[in-house]
Amino acid sequence: MAPNLTADARSATVTRSFRFDAEMSKILDEEAERMGVSVNALVGIILKRYSEFTRYLSKIDMIVLNRELLISLLEAKDEEYLYKLGAKLGGTVSVDTIMFWKKDVTEESVLEYIEKIICLYGHLGTYDEVSQPDSKTIVIRHRLGRKGSKFFEGYLRSTLKNTVGKDATFEVTDSSIKFEIRSSINNTE
Repeated sequence: MAPNLTADARSATVTRSFRFDAEMSKILDEEAERMGVSVNALVGIILKRYSEFTRYLSKIDMIVLNRELLISLLEAKDEEYLYKLGAKLGGTVSVDTIMFWKKDVTEESVLEYIEKIICLYGHLGTYDEVSQPDSKTIVIRHRLGRKGSKFFEGYLRSTLKNTVGKDATFEVTDSSIKFEIRSSINNTE
């Protein structure tokens, strides 16, 4: 099927027709109205999530977990243990996941993993990135408490080191983690 260019010509689209049962159509209508988007946009969001994430869930051995359960597990351990656990898992889980998901481990794919797998689709936090000519600053805001921040610090520091060989400067609070990585172009390491 040949793509139809959108009016602004920024991306190609394909027109498709789908059949839904009446109950599912009603749910899509209600959810689209609640979100303030068209049904077409909602279905696009759902299909994008499926294509970028859901279809990989079982292959990358991910599960859905209640946030309160996760917080309780984090609270049962001290910050040093959680940092070390994060560092250990960041050296294996992230590397394997990125390799399987993207087939190539680059700074871009690592940051996309953090943004999409951990934050957007994993619902562990919100991701914000600011790029400067010589660095990128990433802030992840979350609801996992100080111990969650320490786990994230270990996990993300190890992920960056074990995937793209980058060291980062970290700052943590009870509800956020901020890290800065130097650009490859100006990196003198």
